[in-house]
Amino acid sequence: MFKGRVFLLAVLMTLLPSFIILCKKGEERFDILIKNGKVVDGTGNPWFYGDVGIKGDTIVEIGNLKGKSARKLIDAGGFVVSPGFIDMHTHCDRELGEVDSNANLNYLTQGVTTVVTGNCGGSVSLKVLETKAKWEAQGIGTNAVFLVGHGNIRREVMGDEPREATKEEIEKMKEILRRAMEEGAWGISTGLEYIPGRYSHTEELIALTKVVGEFGGVYTSHLRDENDGIVEAIKETIRIAEESGARVNVAHFKVTGKNNWGLMEVAVKEINEARKRGVYITADLYPYVQSAPFGPIWSFVEIPNEMKPLAELKQKMRSGNFTPEEKEKLKELYLEELEKALKDESKREEIKKMTIEGLSHAPSSVAMWGWHDNTVMVSDKYPYFMGKNFIDIFEKVGGEPFDIIVDFILNDPEMLYAGGSMSEEDLRHALKQPWVMVSSDGSAMPIKGGEEKPVRGHPRCFGSFPKVFRKYVREEKLLSVEEAVRKMTSLPASFLQMKDRGLLLRGYKADVVIFDPDAIKDNATYVDSQKYSYGIEYVLVNGKVSLEKSNYTKTLSGRLLLLTEKR
Repeated sequence: MFKGRVFLLAVLMTLLPSFIILCKKGEERFDILIKNGKVVDGTGNPWFYGDVGIKGDTIVEIGNLKGKSARKLIDAGGFVVSPGFIDMHTHCDRELGEVDSNANLNYLTQGVTTVVTGNCGGSVSLKVLETKAKWEAQGIGTNAVFLVGHGNIRREVMGDEPREATKEEIEKMKEILRRAMEEGAWGISTGLEYIPGRYSHTEELIALTKVVGEFGGVYTSHLRDENDGIVEAIKETIRIAEESGARVNVAHFKVTGKNNWGLMEVAVKEINEARKRGVYITADLYPYVQSAPFGPIWSFVEIPNEMKPLAELKQKMRSGNFTPEEKEKLKELYLEELEKALKDESKREEIKKMTIEGLSHAPSSVAMWGWHDNTVMVSDKYPYFMGKNFIDIFEKVGGEPFDIIVDFILNDPEMLYAGGSMSEEDLRHALKQPWVMVSSDGSAMPIKGGEEKPVRGHPRCFGSFPKVFRKYVREEKLLSVEEAVRKMTSLPASFLQMKDRGLLLRGYKADVVIFDPDAIKDNATYVDSQKYSYGIEYVLVNGKVSLEKSNYTKTLSGRLLLLTEKR
């Protein structure tokens, strides 16, 4: 009996070291281990070779992890490993709730793991928790940050009335905003060029932003004027920051209209001086010299509401949910009626007046921004005008500007034009500023099968972040890889004061992108705007692989992030 016990003890002592080793190996085992990559951690510091160990949704180790095991091994040799990109300015909330676009694949293929939604004064809802429940129940491909739209709040209280709000109305707006902040909104956005935001006075905005400041939230603004009044608009934003105490951001920072090019230097100087005084102000921009195409040239002209049936058809096209075939038929009908009206002298004069002037409380785009704000992007009949500003075309052709636009409508109605014309010099000057982030101003799109016909439009929904690496890092060397990554990761995370995203650090959430710095590029163009980018090899969202060897894994691991979770 005694000898048996001694033998058993000897066996146990022999096996114990192996058992301890196995336990240690089990403890060191990662869910995902990324090896051999050039780690660009988001700080702006130089890259280093290293490995990244992930357990669950969290980064648990970074460094030399040789000999450590994992359920899934990713070899990042030759690639950059960085934090997932954070897009500070999107309108993805309009589509994240739709089952055909909730994957947000056009952003995942850019390396974007978090999109900030509800910009330009318009959010999909004022009910944050209800939206979170809906999105996460059906699944979303990227994380999202929810801003409340000032326009939504104002409409809730006073509709689109073209006047300043009363004290009582401002108090009602503050109550609505406070409820949204209590539910986890990150702040408020304004669209001060749009109805109804343009009717607000600065004091209204300061009062609302003070509420945001109580929660540690942010204010981000589509400025009152991005044209010749850019400097005064910047000063208004700085004043809102100073008097509210909140962090503020200039949305899609730009100076539009060819006659205003060069004003970017003055705008940048204004912000730099404010920052020296201690004002927390940043900006984001998309890497294109045109804002969104307002549509084919036939949509350029404004139609008086009294002009039937033309006005009714235009309104129907804007508001109705139709099949592609129904939309095409409706458009053909509208073009027929528009051609008749433009060939009728009296109706043509009415359309001309509306297009050039608009209404007293709703000026037209020409009245607000001028002809020089527009550029021809795509044309079948006039290819030699592609990339040309309207005022340069008018000078070359000669004659009345409106008559030239009418000729374009009658001869090449699908000509694509874009407003918000900027200069490359202004864009580069802004992009170099250390407080300027990269954004897209885009939307989530349905997944593409690769067989769709080319869609004319703005390429920013599919190409913004890769374009920065392709053009401004690799080709022009305006930015280093490290600085470009910082502008896409820790800079927006710092502005939002996220505590666990935007950097590759132990304890941070495993939002990770792995890309080829020598090959990453944008494929989308104005002619074919919905083409996925190239060079993003892997994307991890909350520790789950969403993109593997550039292929979508159909994983929906995104979350609607709440400010209340960060307190």
